[in-house]
Amino acid sequence: MNMLRRSLSALLTLMLILPAVSCASREAQEASPAVTVPVSSDPGPQDAPETEEPDSIEARKQVSDDLPAADYGGRSFRVLTYDFCTADFVSEELTGALINDAVYNRNAAVSERFNISLETDGERDTGQVQSMIQNLVRAGDDSCDLISQHMINTANLALSHHYRDWNEFERVDPDRPWWNQSAHDDLSIAGKSFLMAGGISPYFLTHYYCVYMNKQLGEEYGLTDTIYDTVLAGDFTIDYYFVQVRDKWQDLDGDGMQSDADFYGLAAQTTSYATPFIYSFGEKTVSRDENGMPVLDMNEEKFAAMVEKVYRLFYESNGTITTSGWDLHREVFKANRALFFNGVFEHAISIINDMDQDFAILPYPKWDAAQEEYLTMSDGSSPLVSVPVTAEDAEFIGTVTEAMAAESWKTVTPAVIDTALKYRGARDETSVRIIEMIEPGGIIDFGFVFGNYNSMGFTMSNLMGEKNGNFASYYASRQKVWQKSIDRLIKDFSSGE
Repeated sequence: MNMLRRSLSALLTLMLILPAVSCASREAQEASPAVTVPVSSDPGPQDAPETEEPDSIEARKQVSDDLPAADYGGRSFRVLTYDFCTADFVSEELTGALINDAVYNRNAAVSERFNISLETDGERDTGQVQSMIQNLVRAGDDSCDLISQHMINTANLALSHHYRDWNEFERVDPDRPWWNQSAHDDLSIAGKSFLMAGGISPYFLTHYYCVYMNKQLGEEYGLTDTIYDTVLAGDFTIDYYFVQVRDKWQDLDGDGMQSDADFYGLAAQTTSYATPFIYSFGEKTVSRDENGMPVLDMNEEKFAAMVEKVYRLFYESNGTITTSGWDLHREVFKANRALFFNGVFEHAISIINDMDQDFAILPYPKWDAAQEEYLTMSDGSSPLVSVPVTAEDAEFIGTVTEAMAAESWKTVTPAVIDTALKYRGARDETSVRIIEMIEPGGIIDFGFVFGNYNSMGFTMSNLMGEKNGNFASYYASRQKVWQKSIDRLIKDFSSGE
């Protein structure tokens, strides 16, 4: 990742994370009767009036996208996407659901601002969309302006010259906070970036990996009053996490054996939900050479230590219940039989949203306290956006895409946060701050996206799924194959110029 870009993004985000007055407090202030204060004939020296700092969510609305005015005369902006992500672009009416209504209002605002209409084709699965992209490029068909497609499925089309380079679009600024910097930088090849991600897709944000903690259970272990402070101090590390999880098993059914009916420190899915540890620990699997070409770059010593610690967390803590499936871990957490649960933001919106007990949303743990940022990833089902090579009007596409992304970051992302945190009245402002810390830290690793579901980016997933803690042997048997796969991608890309 370009460190300057990431630092600028982090700085802007930090500037937005300001002390806030809760909704309830503001309502109380508005309801209070006015108080008349006698004015002295000699007021003497006056302090500057105190001003209320803006709420960090509200402050987003004040950030300009700096786009010039334009009138496109009712022209259609045509988006092709897949069924998972139709709701990112389609909202036919206001329903009272926060995310749906935010998408509706975003679409209306951008359409009115530039005098356009939005057309979205999203009733197909990702495989059908893949075929449609290939067919329209083969036919030279300029019937699509923007594609939002499953990140792994869309990757190979990027390197086979189906998409335009985002650097050609002057109106699109990847340094702005509504774009994910990692997608632009880490998926590039020879300085060209064909794939972007960010606020334009609510699905992308809702599928960020995170950690949940049951607050009532946390009180019993002295964590509820301290866990946020630990996160904000930068001390939520894998070693800290292990200490909170270990030895928490309680034999609730009295059979003397660990079972689904018992209590645990952590309910963990061990394949897909293991992958984010690579990135939360500050590592990637692929870097760039002096020509901007991808090269296999896995720090063997650190990867071995990372695998060892995740293996210990899952299988040697006497506090974790594990599953390679998709239900057990969340059902145990929902039943108040696990203190922690590794999940994604979407779980708070539609899976564990009906829990009786409140929960805290936390980042995936850092490697150590010296690591500067909390990092994560969005699930592999999430979309990346691209422009087909057959689309010619860069000014039109760039303007509308940038406006959609910016407006999403200002209005749709806050709706996602509101829904995830389940608040309609008083806010838990610390939770908002923590989510905003997680938001810019999404890593999109070349080795994961171009890994064809079973390559270097899936190292942690494969090892944990096999209950194998031996990274050295695993890596030694695959290193040459992985590098050859990268070389083949480079060759295919270069031969298509």
